[in-house]
Amino acid sequence: MLNATRSSASWEALGHAVAAFEIAQAYSLERSQFGSTIGSYQLVQNLLANMLAEVTAMYTMCVRSAQLADAGQLTGPMSSLLKLHTAKKSRWVCQSSRDILAGNGLLLERHVARHLTDMEIVHTYEGTEFIQSLLVGRELTGVSAFSASKKHKERLQG
Repeated sequence: MLNATRSSASWEALGHAVAAFEIAQAYSLERSQFGSTIGSYQLVQNLLANMLAEVTAMYTMCVRSAQLADAGQLTGPMSSLLKLHTAKKSRWVCQSSRDILAGNGLLLERHVARHLTDMEIVHTYEGTEFIQSLLVGRELTGVSAFSASKKHKERLQG
């Protein structure tokens, strides 16, 4: 079940990232500063390009995970890696969108703050990126960081 819900959360994160990116891109062509649209400035173009790169990576991962799920090959660690990456990167895309819109990114009619807040929720449910990293780490090392150490267990047992 967690494979499916973590994958669903990843698609949701992708949706928020796409929306935030599209809002920022449109705003960069609309908002003028010092006689030019802010989209003509290097820092804004850099942010937009990096936001698109993250959205594209998230999309690719979500599509591949859906293919693996359909084939019955999506594992728990794979879905944890997917959720870790998409939640983390979507939060960054939403934050970057808010940065591009500056104070306007907080206005309800711009929706960026809503996407950013929703991403805080997505980040939390089905396990934060920190929990997901422990699940992936256990797969990589064969050692669970969730369980107490042998010495700690012995102390607890007296």
